[in-house]
Amino acid sequence: MNGNEEAKNPLVSIIINCYNGEEFLKEAIDSVFAQTYSHLEIIFWDNASTDNSASIAKAYGPRIKYFLALENKPLGEARRAALQKASGEYLSFIDCDDIWLPDKLEVEIKLMESNRDFILCYGSIEEILPSGEFFRNVSTIYESGFIFEKLLLQFDVNILTSMIRSSLLQEAGMTFNPNITASEEYCLFMQLASRYPIGVIKEVLAKYRVHPTSLTSKSLMKLGDERRYTLQKILVVNPCLNARYPAAFKEAFARANYYEARWFMENGKHIAAFKKMISTAGVGIRYSILTVLTLLPLFLWKKIHLKYRNRV
Repeated sequence: MNGNEEAKNPLVSIIINCYNGEEFLKEAIDSVFAQTYSHLEIIFWDNASTDNSASIAKAYGPRIKYFLALENKPLGEARRAALQKASGEYLSFIDCDDIWLPDKLEVEIKLMESNRDFILCYGSIEEILPSGEFFRNVSTIYESGFIFEKLLLQFDVNILTSMIRSSLLQEAGMTFNPNITASEEYCLFMQLASRYPIGVIKEVLAKYRVHPTSLTSKSLMKLGDERRYTLQKILVVNPCLNARYPAAFKEAFARANYYEARWFMENGKHIAAFKKMISTAGVGIRYSILTVLTLLPLFLWKKIHLKYRNRV
C-alpha cells in the first residue's frame, strides 16, 4: 500500500485481550478478518491463558501479532499493555467471546475521517446468549457531540464498538488505568468525554455475548469505588465541571452508592444497604424507591428493583 492509499485507508489496531477464551475465540477472530475494511493489525494479548487460546491465535500465523503476558493481570492493566504494542491511527477492541458485524470498521472509519475532532465513536450492539441466540438489541441513546453531561446521567459507551483516535489519545496523555479492575472503559472514556466530542452511531455494529456471571458480586463493590475514583479524577483536572453539571454529577455519584448497596443486598446486609442508599434519596424518585426497596426481603428486592434502576 503506497502513501496515498494509506492516507485514505488509515491503519486500525485491533486489540484482543484474552484469558482462557478458547470456546468462542475463533469466532471472534474470524469476525475481524471478515471486515469489509481490511487495513488493520491484530494485537493479541494473551493474559497468561492456561487453555488452548494460544494455539488458536497462533494458527492464524503472521496475520496476528501474538504477545504472552508472564502472569495474569487485571483487565485494565492488560488493555494498557496491549495498547503499547499498537501502531494504528485508530484503536478498536474486541474480547474473545464477542462478534463484530462485517461493516463495523468501515462505518466507524467513515465517521471518524469526516469528523476529525472526534476522539472516540461507538455504536449499538446486539446482545446474544452464550449459545449465540438473540437476546435483545441495546441501542445508543445520544447524538454525536459533547455528551459528557449525558454520560454522567447514563453511561452507554460499550468498548466492543468503540474506536479511538490514537493522536488525540496521546495528546490527552491518557490510557487505561492499571489500578481499575471492574470499569476500565468507564474510567478512560469518561475522561475523554470531559474534553472532546464523541461520535455516536445508531446502527448495530457488534454482538455482545451475555453470560450469567457477567456482573459478579465482587465487581459490584469495585464499581462503586471505581466510579467515584473516576469522577473525582475528572474534577481534579477540571473542577469547573461540577458547577456546570451539578445535577448530573449528583446522579453519577448516587450510582456509585447504588452499586455498593446492591452488593450489600446480595450479601444479606439490608441495614448497610439502606444506610448506603439513604444519602441518595434526594437525588430523584428512582433513588427514593431504591432506598425503600432495601428494606424488603431479598427475593422481593430482586424482583422489583430492576423496574426502577437505570441500565448499568
